[in-house]
Amino acid sequence: MMSFKTLLVTALATALPSFTSPALADTLPNIPASCFTYSLNGHQAAAHGFSASGLHATLTGTGIGLDIGPITLKDPKGAVTEAKLEQFNATAAYAALSAFRGGISPACQGQDATITVHNIHEGTPEASWNSVKLSRPGHTMTIQHATINAVQTSPELRIKVNGTGIHDSKQPLIPSSLSADLSVSGLSGSSQQITINALHAISGSSTVDGTGTIQIGSSAATSTADTHVSITNVAQLIEAIRQTAPTKVVTALTIARLMGRQSGDTTTWDIALQGGVATVNRIPLPIAVP
Repeated sequence: MMSFKTLLVTALATALPSFTSPALADTLPNIPASCFTYSLNGHQAAAHGFSASGLHATLTGTGIGLDIGPITLKDPKGAVTEAKLEQFNATAAYAALSAFRGGISPACQGQDATITVHNIHEGTPEASWNSVKLSRPGHTMTIQHATINAVQTSPELRIKVNGTGIHDSKQPLIPSSLSADLSVSGLSGSSQQITINALHAISGSSTVDGTGTIQIGSSAATSTADTHVSITNVAQLIEAIRQTAPTKVVTALTIARLMGRQSGDTTTWDIALQGGVATVNRIPLPIAVP
């Protein structure tokens, strides 16, 4: 079954002066350069925002990098400063790198990379990325176009994320397009709740839809999740990946199909996490959740 882990973005940006040559590496206010750095190229100020010809970011010492072609940042309301827009963008880059890695890197453990709602609470900042490439040795993921939009900042942060033209060199189940509508609360506390208002993805002839809530604690034992996922045409999806995916992936998807509830061409699952135990349709999984 397609992974439904929380890989979610909390988002975005601080501006450098205009340069036509590559900028020096920078980092987020509360993050050391030993954890994360980024640089903008071809920075140009614009009404209510800025553009750049490119961005490079990396999780220091991991070999994991992010390269983006033209980017634009704006706040239609004109209420978020250029510096905060760049910070918004950099936070999104850090989140994307951490998700691609599969978690926070050792050098970033204990660091605070969240952007407070206070920084953007008067606006609705938007980031537009083109020609996105996430890479590490032997693994590349590309996205033709992605957008990150903070559509609401009070009383909680609500973000819409869209990606099209997605390709992953190692993950055959990665969808070709994805959109998500997320609400994030508790940013200033020790525990954050992410509400998945809507998630929609396309993989071949199959579509994936999901909703739910995830309470993020310091570990799986203190985290909870209650999510609902549906996939259409699972049989066709299995056949499509049989020649390219590892056997264990095909087997896992086949088992997941058997555990799901069938309604026409749609298979649905209720996926939960409580006390470090993951369940699918209320059946505990015999696996250790870290």
